[in-house]
Amino acid sequence: MSGVKIMRLGEDDPATLGSYRIIGRLGSGGMGRIYLARSTDRRLVAVKTLLAEGLVSDTDRRRFAREVALAQRVDSGYTARVLDADAEAARPWMAIEYIAAPSLDELVRTAGHPPASAVRWVGAGVAAALVALHGQGIVHRDIKPPNVLLPLNGPRVIDFGISHASDLTRTSLTLGTIAFTSPEQARGEPSTAASDIYSLGATLFHLAVGRPPYAPDGDTLGLLARVSRSELDLSGLPRELNQLIRSCLAADPAGRPQPADVLAQFKSGLVGLPVSESGSRWLPPRWTALIEAFDQQGRTLREGPEPGAGAEGAHADDPAADDRTRGVRGPGPTRQYTRAAGQEEEEEKQRREKERAAREQERAAREHDRAERERAERRAERERRARERAEARAEQESAARKRAEREGQARTGPAAGPRAAAGPSAGPRAAAGPAAGSSTGSSAGASAGRTAGSASGSTTGSSTGRTASANPSPTTPAATAEKSSSGWGWLLIGVAVLMFIWQPWDADDSTSGSSSGGGSSYSSYTDPAPTPAAPTPNETDLAFLAVDTGDCLSSHDDGRLGWNDPAPERVDCDAADAYNRVAFATSDSDWECDTDADEEMWSNVGDDSVVTTLCLTRRYEVGQCFIAKADSDGAGDGNLRTVWSCGADTVPEGYSYVMQITGYHTMPSDESDVSCRRYQNDTTRYSWYEVDDGKNYVCSKIVD
Repeated sequence: MSGVKIMRLGEDDPATLGSYRIIGRLGSGGMGRIYLARSTDRRLVAVKTLLAEGLVSDTDRRRFAREVALAQRVDSGYTARVLDADAEAARPWMAIEYIAAPSLDELVRTAGHPPASAVRWVGAGVAAALVALHGQGIVHRDIKPPNVLLPLNGPRVIDFGISHASDLTRTSLTLGTIAFTSPEQARGEPSTAASDIYSLGATLFHLAVGRPPYAPDGDTLGLLARVSRSELDLSGLPRELNQLIRSCLAADPAGRPQPADVLAQFKSGLVGLPVSESGSRWLPPRWTALIEAFDQQGRTLREGPEPGAGAEGAHADDPAADDRTRGVRGPGPTRQYTRAAGQEEEEEKQRREKERAAREQERAAREHDRAERERAERRAERERRARERAEARAEQESAARKRAEREGQARTGPAAGPRAAAGPSAGPRAAAGPAAGSSTGSSAGASAGRTAGSASGSTTGSSTGRTASANPSPTTPAATAEKSSSGWGWLLIGVAVLMFIWQPWDADDSTSGSSSGGGSSYSSYTDPAPTPAAPTPNETDLAFLAVDTGDCLSSHDDGRLGWNDPAPERVDCDAADAYNRVAFATSDSDWECDTDADEEMWSNVGDDSVVTTLCLTRRYEVGQCFIAKADSDGAGDGNLRTVWSCGADTVPEGYSYVMQITGYHTMPSDESDVSCRRYQNDTTRYSWYEVDDGKNYVCSKIVD
């Protein structure tokens, strides 16, 4: 039968302590030994007593009495209560409420780590216990998974043997398991209530991930050094628990939250979810099965025969009366050998099973870490590509702006300056008028002089000819041809100058007119049309642009190939309607969401043509409903991205059922171990769906 291991009594163990009859030994260590006992009203108790050879010293007796006084000051539903004690007895003892439940350490070791919602529920209970302890001025000093028992009605903190009140002097003694000890305790500094908060954070990390928050290497002294320096390894911590657990693990005690704040934050994470004090609503099936096995063992022990009732009514797990008084009697050699061999074989089998489970858990942890690293690398690569595209786009836009500015200056600067200086009546042609007239007149005079000289050789003709030519030459036919060619050259130069000043090719940017001085034309410049302003984003565009990576949305798939909201509605991630979390938000139009991680894409093209893409991951909580299709056995394919009213009497076309989530669990290494039963004899018909890239699964049932 699964349950706590109860060892048989030895010759030095008592048969009774006070009014309690001893059933067996639960454990021993240090200065104490703990027994399982039954009261006269058949209540099970754990009785703690001192180990001492001969008489108990006065110092040990005073120390034990002080421990009893401390424990009696605590009265909380989240701690094991002290029921009775006698520090003056020959062998001092203290009777504590016995809780038939496994510890967090055993649950994680044998049944794996639970989902984040279960960690919140356990964390709220342990934080409530610390509120009660610290309210009495007591620092526990050894909060760790073995010291937290978990029945279905909520966690219980046990073992106040190393607790102390704030008015005691033994504050520099560092005790407890190293991996769950605060840095100040590891350095030998005084313990405070903040030390318990650090240990709580380390315990909850172990619960959520399956290992302590330090890199495992098997070196005890090295671990102690890393703890003292707060060199944490928090890889694998679920995002939902990241902020709170990290704050509990702050290296500086002043930076850690108060127990009441931790309790409030854990409770806020449960707001809006089904109200239930029972762990069956929060814990995975393998956990509840183990817890129920321990509870069944407790009921069997309570209902068992009284010590000394005889073999006929004795239970196999209940020691005989003579075992309590004289120890175990040795059987004959043959029987002893047979029994020992069988026991050794069973112990070896259990040892191999534990080693196999530890290897499997370690392998799963390595695989989980590897998958997380690969996912982080893929996301980093996508972010890098997005940054490169954004930088390239920014460079293109900057180059386009500079090119536009240069073109604008080319049109406005050089052309407008001379024209503005000359004035409207002094355009290019008006300025060119005198020069043109002079050139024309000179050509005419030279032509007339040559004609007159040739016709009559008169003095007038010669004089006019000399006016046209500064260097007269003999009037031979060759000289006459050379003069004629030179005249045409000057004429072409004058026309070229006129064309350069006039610039008829720029006529499309100018208007023509007549000057009052002789009909010359001029140009006037018209500024280019202004660039239209960018459109103002509408409310939908602004809603998409406001969403950032890590935000949570109440928006969800509507089951009709659309969304229930026209634009994303942001809510607090602790809110009951935080149905989706934004894994990544980007304005990269080429972005593709990671379908391997079950990300769903929601995009918006704004009025300014900017594309906003949101990659969403679904957040599953017990009590939510979604829609599913039908198959031959009942519920078939489910659309788990939808959030449907659990009381709805209609579903979209193509669907047949409204399904309610009853559990959200970690996928076991062997799929055949998947179970949705919430208690041992649960006959409800469930459907389960693999989610989160196969890392988890959702249990559901058809809403009646």
